[in-house]
Amino acid sequence: MAAKKKGKLGASAGPRGGDNLLYSAHQIWLAGLGALSRAQAGAPKVFEDLMREGSKLQGGALDAARSVVMQAFQGAQKTVNKRVDDVKEQATETWDNLEKIFQSRVQRAMHQLGMPTAEEITALSRKVEELAASVGKLAATRAKPRKASSRPRRRHAG
Repeated sequence: MAAKKKGKLGASAGPRGGDNLLYSAHQIWLAGLGALSRAQAGAPKVFEDLMREGSKLQGGALDAARSVVMQAFQGAQKTVNKRVDDVKEQATETWDNLEKIFQSRVQRAMHQLGMPTAEEITALSRKVEELAASVGKLAATRAKPRKASSRPRRRHAG
């Protein structure tokens, strides 16, 4: 039987690193402990180099995490803004429809009560103005001054 090859981290049992976050974190921890013991046993320079490298990796990971969080936040903000705009538009349309319904019902109720429409009132106003002008002309023709007679008026006794 052929023997199984061990993975990069020397683990032959358990799930692969990408399958289980806890397993991966544990493997990284063990690798760090091994590097620490080698650095302490070797030279302090190696230990300092490892610390610098770890600091760079941590900073890069934080920057990457910030970038991902900001992208997610901006995406969520765009989605929320779009939905708010959609709701505003729908509310405006609904309000306009309610206003039209209200106006038509009020107009119908006024018609049932015998109230004239705006067009009817305008037409009636025109007719009144025409009649007033006609009456004015008629009154002007009848009110012409009469010639005074030279005879004195008689008084009735009585």
